[in-house]
Formats: sequence, C-alpha cells, structure tokens
Amino acid sequence: MSDQMKTYPVLNIKSHSPVMKSFYFRQPEPDIQPGRFFNVWLPGVDEKPFSVSDVFQGIMEITVKAVGPFTRKLMDVRRGDLLGLRGPFGRGFSHYQHALLVGGGMGIVPLRYLARQLRQRGFHFEVLLGGRCRQDISFQTDFSEWAPTTFVTDDGSLGYKGLVTDYMLDKIRESRFSFVYSSGPEAMLVKVMDLAAQAGLDYEISFERYMK
Repeated sequence: MSDQMKTYPVLNIKSHSPVMKSFYFRQPEPDIQPGRFFNVWLPGVDEKPFSVSDVFQGIMEITVKAVGPFTRKLMDVRRGDLLGLRGPFGRGFSHYQHALLVGGGMGIVPLRYLARQLRQRGFHFEVLLGGRCRQDISFQTDFSEWAPTTFVTDDGSLGYKGLVTDYMLDKIRESRFSFVYSSGPEAMLVKVMDLAAQAGLDYEISFERYMK
C-alpha cells in the first residue's frame, strides 16, 4: 500500500451511461486484490475513495457514477488528463470455491474484478445482482459470460422484479454454495449477512464505495 499521492494520466475512458464512466490507468501497484480501493484526487477539487472495478493486462479500471458535485466533475475529465491516486486501501476479498456473489447498485463494481479472478482460477461461482432499474446494473455482459447470473430490479426492467435479497435464499437452496461475497448499500448487506448466517455460510462484505 502506498499512502503517497501520485499522479497518473487517464489512458482511456469508457462511458456506460450518461452518469457512469470507467477511467483507465497504468496499474499503480503490482498486486491489487479485488475489494480494495484507491483515493482519487481531482486537482483543485478534492479526493474521494473508489473501488477498483478491474485490473487486466497491466491496466487498472475505476468506475464512477455521478451522484454529487465531486463525481459530476469527474465526468468532465478527458483522456490524457492527470488524476491523483493514493492506495490501495482496504483488506480485499479472499478467494473461495463454490461462492455466491451478491451485489447491489454501485456495490456491483468491485464484484466484477472478483468475478474475473475467480474465473481465471477456474473456481465455480454464481452471481446475483440487483438495482433500481436496468441502467443501475453495470457490467451485465461480463458477469453473464463468466458465470450463471441472475438479475433483479425494483421496476422489473431487467430480470426478476423485487429486491436482490428476496431471491438470495432460493439461490442458496438451488446450489451447494460454501461462501457468500457481497457488496452494496448497508441495508442490503445487513440482510445478506442475516440470510448467509441462516444458511450456515461464511461471508465477506464490502460497503458500496461511491462518493458525492
């Protein structure tokens, strides 16, 4: 971990929606675990923490949703601009076989990188993702290609209608999972921990990391 702020040029930017973008940087540290995060510094503005959404072939991706003044200013950043990175921070996820990944909202972001690593290790896992609507669930194609994936939305615009935790026990009963990973808003995580405990499953959680 580096507590020193270093500046990096933005190598590329991918727009997922009018309010969500991914920013790509040269990988700043050799070993970045899924679930860890960096403080991103926008010169002259502020710095805030964001989870790593992927690391692949020496490139690190951080995905941001515009939800307030700071993140809206990040939407104006262009390729070649310099941003400060400090980190990585946090413990990160472990790696377990036969896992269920449960994500909600922007908490889906760090699970994407975890899913890539589990797939690369040849581990079996399944994914359960929820959001208010279709646009709230990021990286749908990646998750669907890497593992059996179930989508749940509040308005029914993608997959089942309801809350992601409404379908979690059914998923646990259908398959022999040994572990649960979850990332998302606090209310969802409290329910996930309760359901995992009822099923006798160990778990690791990460609170949703996007800042205003």
